[in-house]
Amino acid sequence: MNYSESDRQRLLSAAAEVVLATMAADRTGPVAYFREMMAAGRYLYDAERQYAHNPLVQALLSGAHDPAPTEGEKKSLPREQLLERISEVGNIVQNDEEGVEFKRFLYGLAEHIAKASGPAFRSNISMDEQEFLTELRARLNFPESAA
Repeated sequence: MNYSESDRQRLLSAAAEVVLATMAADRTGPVAYFREMMAAGRYLYDAERQYAHNPLVQALLSGAHDPAPTEGEKKSLPREQLLERISEVGNIVQNDEEGVEFKRFLYGLAEHIAKASGPAFRSNISMDEQEFLTELRARLNFPESAA
């Protein structure tokens, strides 16, 4: 991990921002919201094993950053502000093996949530969610070879 301490702290809040932005991509009812939250929890639980060798993902999952939100972070962020913060993450994360895998982790989290909001027993992603996933991929600055 060759990140400054401030960049590292910034990256460790990325998963929460991806969760919020994904859920804001397609407003659904309380049942879909609950399914999305459950999907996020399952994905993060499974990611601990799936990304066991990635120090950046492990630091995020272990809560190695200051868990107390600042006064400015306590307010909910509008969708565009969340996307700007995700763009910051895309600009900070290097395109080495660890960084690309971190980007895959974040994208996978969003995709998992988007699939969960569809009708029960189907993994339908709405058009709004698909557009968000496309934008997320661009904002994370995925290298072309990391499909």
